[in-house]
Amino acid sequence: MKKVLFLIIVLGTFLACQDDENVLLNVPTEFKQISFDPVPGGAVMRYYLPDDTEIFGVQVEYLNAWGERQAKKASYLSDSLLLDGFTEEQSAVPAKVTFFDRNMVMSEPIELTFATQKSATVAVFDNLTVNPYWGGFNVTYSSPSEVSGMIHVFYIGTNPTTHKPDSILLSSTPIMEGGDTLNFVLQQVMDSVDVVVRTDSYSGKRVKQKIIKGLPALTMDTLLPADFTFKFMGEIQENEEHQFGQKYLFDGDKKGTNYRNNRLNGEPYKYATFIAGPSAFGERFIVDLGAEKVPAAVNLYAYIYWGTSYPTSWKSCGDPWLDELWKERYYTKLPAKVKLYGTNEDPETVDLKSCARLYELDEGLDFDWLGTNSWAKYTDDRYLKGNMDLWGWNGSSYFEALDSEIESADPVVLKMLCNYTGAQYRYLIFVVEDTYYARSGSEDNNMQYITFNELEVCVKAEN
Repeated sequence: MKKVLFLIIVLGTFLACQDDENVLLNVPTEFKQISFDPVPGGAVMRYYLPDDTEIFGVQVEYLNAWGERQAKKASYLSDSLLLDGFTEEQSAVPAKVTFFDRNMVMSEPIELTFATQKSATVAVFDNLTVNPYWGGFNVTYSSPSEVSGMIHVFYIGTNPTTHKPDSILLSSTPIMEGGDTLNFVLQQVMDSVDVVVRTDSYSGKRVKQKIIKGLPALTMDTLLPADFTFKFMGEIQENEEHQFGQKYLFDGDKKGTNYRNNRLNGEPYKYATFIAGPSAFGERFIVDLGAEKVPAAVNLYAYIYWGTSYPTSWKSCGDPWLDELWKERYYTKLPAKVKLYGTNEDPETVDLKSCARLYELDEGLDFDWLGTNSWAKYTDDRYLKGNMDLWGWNGSSYFEALDSEIESADPVVLKMLCNYTGAQYRYLIFVVEDTYYARSGSEDNNMQYITFNELEVCVKAEN
């Protein structure tokens, strides 16, 4: 009898275990009302799980664009779940939705389908254009409000190591919300170029690629000062005692060599340069090309690094006017925010909003923070890290450099390369909205002076 009772108990326990294994979570019918909203690269599943039931969460299983199984979970603390991992637009992606309790006991799966919108890695190609650019090309694209993934730009050039044709990477950047324009100037000179644009997911999976072959390269001609006229709508400092004036914009001195020579000759307060102001911010600098032409660039040159100081707030030169003019460092008078426009209307009165925006610079105002990212990084500031041995001489002063070193040094130049559409304009207008802050990170150009040492205008070369 004892053996029979023992067998009954063991059998009952076994059957009970079998029943436990087959226990499934019961889900009230109202919780099964699930909806999906397509979004770029996937869908958002919406659900409702009140916190006063035994249901703790929901799980969705599906296959992404690469056939990989995805299992996304969310608890009752939320009411939506992002189902991502898709590229092309789809109308009916199969999915299994299950609910679970705190012990991870699952419900019977509910089989549903959901639709997706194309991802940003695909949508960028809908309006992607690759256009000729000055010495290179640019890539323009638009993207949805929800973005993910990377965009890579290559060109087919000569590999410097193998000296054979190869794809050369120019840029790898996250896809920008709303779109972006990427400008590229090539080091290799070519009559035409083949361009490859590719997108990847953040996980590194390749999504889509476009190849543009035979894109013509744009070349430009630099105009002589006699080929155009220049006008500033505000005040210009004209002072021959200190060699300030508009004529110094067109004397061919792109590095400030004349100023260096003056200092070497014992005339440190003859600057041989151009200064606009006071109150020059927001005023129009106008270039009249004389006829409608395709603009290529307006270049503003600054002094190169001389390893010396100007009359500054910490050292008076004995002239209050010069002290105020050169207050703080040289770069606090250089353009940091600039817009360049093209128009065929009266440049003095035309609404700038109606003009074509050809270029914009807005890299920030804190010169110390920008460091080597600024266009003016190698201008005259002996305290800027990395400038001391910029061209290989050991001294820290302008007069210790050899003439040959000055001649071989690259100029400091803001190249305002114009967006290319093929449109022609007679007038170019650029407006400086602000200059760089001093090392203190504060505004030290309260009088709103602007300086650049040489101005150069380029247009599309006529073949």
